[in-house]
Amino acid sequence: MKNFILAFIFFLGWFVFGTWIYSCHIKGLCVDTAADKTSSPVTADTLSDAEKKLIFSPQLLKDIAITAGTDSVLFFGKALNLEKRVFDFLNDNQDQELYITGLHNHGEKNSLGEARAKRAKVRFTTYGINPDRISVTSARKDFKFDNNNRYRGGIRMEYRELTEDRNASIEEGISNKILYSNFGSEKFQPDNTLQAYARELKRYLDKYPDKNILVTGHTDNVGTDEANNWVGLQRARSVMDYLVSAGIPESQIEALSEGSHQPLESNSTIEGRRKNRRIEIKVN
Repeated sequence: MKNFILAFIFFLGWFVFGTWIYSCHIKGLCVDTAADKTSSPVTADTLSDAEKKLIFSPQLLKDIAITAGTDSVLFFGKALNLEKRVFDFLNDNQDQELYITGLHNHGEKNSLGEARAKRAKVRFTTYGINPDRISVTSARKDFKFDNNNRYRGGIRMEYRELTEDRNASIEEGISNKILYSNFGSEKFQPDNTLQAYARELKRYLDKYPDKNILVTGHTDNVGTDEANNWVGLQRARSVMDYLVSAGIPESQIEALSEGSHQPLESNSTIEGRRKNRRIEIKVN
């Protein structure tokens, strides 16, 4: 019995070895996995985190739809919170801008594509992104609207490095800025517009360290001159304090108030009074 078991084990080993010789060396069916890993580089994910942020995926852009014959732009699905992602990216990458292309097909006017791009831009500027850092254009594409008169993917977006001319235009806006940051309320709350502006202003002053900042508070004409002058100054100081907290030297900032003496619009309307309650920032 013992001899039988030994003979069987020997036979089984010889059978396995023979099968391997036949399969690998005669039929060529074996795969050298080590050699394969060496000769075929891993391509699943070679982008850095920064490069990933530069990409608006086709799947994301498919969740932005346009409507036939109108400038309507609908954001849904993965694109619902896109404005926050763009806001964060532009704050962290001050040398970049958002470039939006609105599509139109051959049966529509060229101006409709640009109108769609501008409508998409409003979504981002309303969130607090500097409009000077968003460029729009249009492009014609052969596409058909679906049964709901919509086309998914009708807005294209990409980040682009700022050209010298575009950067000069943005710097002009930074040096002459008007802010409406909840100045109708008693308690100051920095909004996204002010937060983004503080980042841009700091970069601007890093480039031009000898410049100084004048922050002026303005009010509507509701109340006495004395009260309005006080309110304007408090708002200006609140903005000044926030800029200092963002890393801008206090020695380069002065806060003043003009009260209600320099209105932009008539104080006879609600909208006019709203526009007059503002902060003007000038950098010289």
